[in-house]
Amino acid sequence: MNQSTLRNWLKAVPPKVLLVLLLTALVSVLVFAVSELAFRGITGQREAAYRSMVGQTTLLRLKERLVQAESAQRGYLLTQQPRYLAPYEKAVLDARTAQASLVTIFGHDPTLHQPITEMGLLVERKLDELDLTVRLAQNKQPGWIKAILRADVELGLMERVEQQSNQINAMLSTRGKEHLDTLTELFGQQRLGVGLVVFLNLSFLAALGATLVRNFYQRQQQQRELTRHAQSLEAAVDLRTQELSELSTYLQNNAEQEKRTLARDLHDEFGALLTSAKLDVAWLQSRSTAVPDMLGRLQQLSNSLDEAVDLKRRVIESLRPSLLDHLGLPAALQWYVQDTCDRADLACDVTVPDNPQPLPPRIAIDLYRLVQEAVNNTIKYAHASVVEVTLSEAQDQWHLSIKDDGVGMASLQIEHLSHGLAGMRHRVRALGGRFDIRSVPAQGTWVQAWVPMPTQG
Repeated sequence: MNQSTLRNWLKAVPPKVLLVLLLTALVSVLVFAVSELAFRGITGQREAAYRSMVGQTTLLRLKERLVQAESAQRGYLLTQQPRYLAPYEKAVLDARTAQASLVTIFGHDPTLHQPITEMGLLVERKLDELDLTVRLAQNKQPGWIKAILRADVELGLMERVEQQSNQINAMLSTRGKEHLDTLTELFGQQRLGVGLVVFLNLSFLAALGATLVRNFYQRQQQQRELTRHAQSLEAAVDLRTQELSELSTYLQNNAEQEKRTLARDLHDEFGALLTSAKLDVAWLQSRSTAVPDMLGRLQQLSNSLDEAVDLKRRVIESLRPSLLDHLGLPAALQWYVQDTCDRADLACDVTVPDNPQPLPPRIAIDLYRLVQEAVNNTIKYAHASVVEVTLSEAQDQWHLSIKDDGVGMASLQIEHLSHGLAGMRHRVRALGGRFDIRSVPAQGTWVQAWVPMPTQG
């Protein structure tokens, strides 16, 4: 801004406004000067008051450490147990540190120098006497210890320490009160100066407040919009999750139905073909006794047909266990676990109820698949030596437990479940149950499921 512009601006401003601005500037400078002086005085008085409070705290800590040292010393003298020496030595060290702090804080104070010095001498005498008795006890001189305990020296020293401490504490209290009174006066002066500045700035604060309120209102509106948008997205995600869960349940049920149909077809049609082939081979064997080579080949064919029959049985049992439909879940589990572990050379322990309540087919097949997946995982990955399968029923739920002593899994692997474990969890949740898997490396894996019993009606 050049001189001509400044001159024109001054001419445009009314004289009263210029006077008010000049007075405001003068008052602001004066208030700043008063505040600066008050601040310096407050800082000095505050530091002095703080030193007084620190001194009182340190003095109290010194007395406490002396009492603790004396108590630990008495305990050691009476019991001769070394466990009292550690608290004794710590209390002595803390007492000397507190005494050194008092000297550091008030060593140059002409009023407190002499009382602090006398206090230090008394403390040193007290600590020396305590140290002497402890050394006598460590040197196994109980006669001297009892003589010292009977003496009244320590009690007199503690009384003098208490008197000297009370004298110093009274002096510090008086000095602290004086500093606080001075601080009160300085704060009052500072409040008066600050009040003038606050009064002049109220108008600016009003304008600033209006702007802030407007911005806050706009921000609240934006926050509400973001909240509504987030709720809409969350509802969409929940809906999509529910749809995917229902789809997964549908696909699992549909797959089980297809497995059941395929198992029935294999049993009826493929089983009939194998039976017919067995009968034909038996007929050929009965009419080919004169040709030894042909009998050998027919026997090989018969053995192959037996293997095919066994394979058909295992495939059918894998697709849809017949025991599950005829004898129920406990019998099917016992047969499957025993047969699978025998073929994998794995020890097993299966516990099932003797007279269980009947289960709906869907719950039975889901629990069977749960055991099937868990046992297969144990055989493939766990390197276990034994697996324990337990099925039990309570008043309102079924409890299924599969436990092995294999290599286990880390927590991160459990959090990121594989497709098989995720399918197990989904099956249980689709039944309204609760699924839990716990595993510790080198300590095995424990899979549990709780499924509510269907309501009667």
